[in-house]
Amino acid sequence: MSGASAIALTIDASAIREGSHGGMLSAAGTEAAERAISSETRRAYGRALRQVTEQLADRSMDDEGLSEALAELAVGGAGRAKLGQIVAAVRFDARLAGRPDPVGPSCDVVLRAHRRATSPSRQVSAVDWEQADAAAAAMASAGDLIGLRNAAIIATMSDALLRVGEVTALQVGDIERRSDGAATLTVRRSKTDQNGDGTTLYLGSPTTSRIEQWKEAAGLAGADTTSGPLFRRVLRGQHVSAEPLSPRSIREIVRSAAAAVGIDGASGHSLRIGSAMSLVRAGASLVETQQAGRWASPLMPAHYARNEIVARGAVARLRYTSP
Repeated sequence: MSGASAIALTIDASAIREGSHGGMLSAAGTEAAERAISSETRRAYGRALRQVTEQLADRSMDDEGLSEALAELAVGGAGRAKLGQIVAAVRFDARLAGRPDPVGPSCDVVLRAHRRATSPSRQVSAVDWEQADAAAAAMASAGDLIGLRNAAIIATMSDALLRVGEVTALQVGDIERRSDGAATLTVRRSKTDQNGDGTTLYLGSPTTSRIEQWKEAAGLAGADTTSGPLFRRVLRGQHVSAEPLSPRSIREIVRSAAAAVGIDGASGHSLRIGSAMSLVRAGASLVETQQAGRWASPLMPAHYARNEIVARGAVARLRYTSP
């Protein structure tokens, strides 16, 4: 989008005559634009277009480029109203110039994520790395099958930032041990991978050990046991079922484990949120954190780790950090 596009809806009628890609609008088009919106709205749209044009830099004004620009503006603090105004301005400008609407599915994903991230109702307690380690240890201290299983679940969800549905879908063969004691975990399908392309994630050696302890105790460690659910129900008499744990059971395990280390209000998302916070705290970028958690946009991790991001901001780094 050229600078002319940003001028298209501002201040005076002569500016409106120049289209978004350097083309000239007809007099009828100019008059229609002036009738369609008030002068105040025209000025607001002009400011919005200038802002998004600057954010786009060398990227194209298409669904992909615009979605990236919107995400960056949101991470920078733009609110719902501002993003909505930008989208409205872009759409109006496209109609005025006779171009297709550049706002598509990618933009919709960013806008939905931003609405979720800024919703006042989303107040979920986080369980960060240190707390997850303590919670897993508390579960394992029971010394029985359920305790070993729950400890492995907590550690795995923390390392891999797993969603509840991804935990229930894990199969025994999805874990592959490495020579250094760590392991890789394959998520076959997830919320953001509807095509089932699969994602390979890293599990540290302590987490791998907890999984192996559970598998050994549950009779799932044999070379011939490579299929079936990894995390299963434990029935009376310490009998391990062939059925996977339900999503409801996973959420209850997370709540109980968090409560064991003094964290109230935990949910199935708490370990993902806490790991996102820990990643940013440790120096990971928002893009790296987004990739680790397989979020569709950086807005959710930016929201979850907002305090950590502030603590790494310019004032914290440049004014209060000793050289």
